[in-house]
Amino acid sequence: MKFLSIVFTLFFLLQHNNFAQETEPVNNKAKPPISGEIGLRSFWMSTSYWEDFKGDFALGQSAYLQLKTQSYKGFSAIGRYTVFGNAWSSDLLARDPITQNFNRYEVGLFDVLNPDDRFFGKLEEFQLRYQSEKFEAAIGRMDINTPFINPQDGRLSPTFVEGIRINFKPDPKNSFSADIIGRMSPRSTSGWFDIGETIGIYPVGQSEMGMPSKYQGNTASDFFTVLDWQHHFDKGVQLQVNHTYVDNISSTYLTQAVKDWNISNSNNKLLTGLQLTFQHGIGEGGNPEPERRFKNPDDANVVISGRLGIKNPRSLLFFNYTRIDGSGRFLNPREWGRDPFFTFIPRERNEGYNQVNAFTTYYQRNLPEKGLQFYGFAGLHFLPDPANAELNKYAFPSYAQANLGSRYSPGWANGLDLHFILMSKINLKSGEMRPQWIYNKVNMIHVNLMVNYKIQWN
Repeated sequence: MKFLSIVFTLFFLLQHNNFAQETEPVNNKAKPPISGEIGLRSFWMSTSYWEDFKGDFALGQSAYLQLKTQSYKGFSAIGRYTVFGNAWSSDLLARDPITQNFNRYEVGLFDVLNPDDRFFGKLEEFQLRYQSEKFEAAIGRMDINTPFINPQDGRLSPTFVEGIRINFKPDPKNSFSADIIGRMSPRSTSGWFDIGETIGIYPVGQSEMGMPSKYQGNTASDFFTVLDWQHHFDKGVQLQVNHTYVDNISSTYLTQAVKDWNISNSNNKLLTGLQLTFQHGIGEGGNPEPERRFKNPDDANVVISGRLGIKNPRSLLFFNYTRIDGSGRFLNPREWGRDPFFTFIPRERNEGYNQVNAFTTYYQRNLPEKGLQFYGFAGLHFLPDPANAELNKYAFPSYAQANLGSRYSPGWANGLDLHFILMSKINLKSGEMRPQWIYNKVNMIHVNLMVNYKIQWN
């Protein structure tokens, strides 16, 4: 990353005169040199099972301070520090007495590598930024939101990365971005890690040979890059082409097209979307030894995902379908983000499998005058047999999932937001069901209640 830092610095020294004239106009009104934001998040989570497995609960609290300097000739700096605390929880270090496995959900509110730490802090952002009318760049520690590497913000703090980002928007129809990342701090961790070190922080599942995976601590990967192009056609079609390259592991291409269609004599719009994803292994898959590699270099997966829906100013309805096919498993490190497929439902993902058929629907109702939003997901996910390790990394049975959620942003409390999620997953597999195929996976009720509060000043 030192080399990249030098290149980045030289680039700006050479381009300073070209871009300085495009910076925002000077505002004669004096502004304080630093603006800031304080954010508080309280997160209650609980999980219970229909069978006699170990249930858990946890109440986590986080607080961050973010500071940003005012722009000077397009340059600014941002820093963010967050502290985390375990206010109250069940014994998250105890194993389930039936399966002898650890808790999966509640432990993620804290540091999964040091779950006994009840209080810790982390420097999440520390970056230098440059912005002009058509060009933006940043170097340092920052957030990220790409199709396969994203905040996955379902805990106390999202994922952050360290590297270089460049955005270029030459005209209103086109935008380009490039990320070159050499270190990460995944969600539910307190530290910063090299890219290979992050793979295996979350549960590793089983290898293709049916034994526990051994890639944790044995994965060689120095960086990843994300290239993205988005184009808006005159007829309302929005096209996105994305390439995610993970050194020594995988290369993933995503193409997505979405369009809203006007319906005559109606305030409703018809929504359509289509995704095509192709992934193949590269290099050694993380390690030359098959039992220690993250991905088989011979894997080649195709994912097709489609969407059909209807919306108006107050409601939204989607019907979605995804098919995962090809050879080997479709893999994206769970430490890095959720999948971008239209069938994604929060609190689970279809990664680590092949021969998948997923059907989901989503409904949303908005009551903006009351600051309320209600929504619901429902899905059927047909996976390979959990005993088939070659196609089912996490030994997960086919399942049905339903989420009911609500958001409330009261007008009387600026910056306050409440979010409630009730989730259930039900086993769809007939016949034998091993306890390891149920605990942390299906036949469960999962409750989330999040309270967020932000204070900003300029």
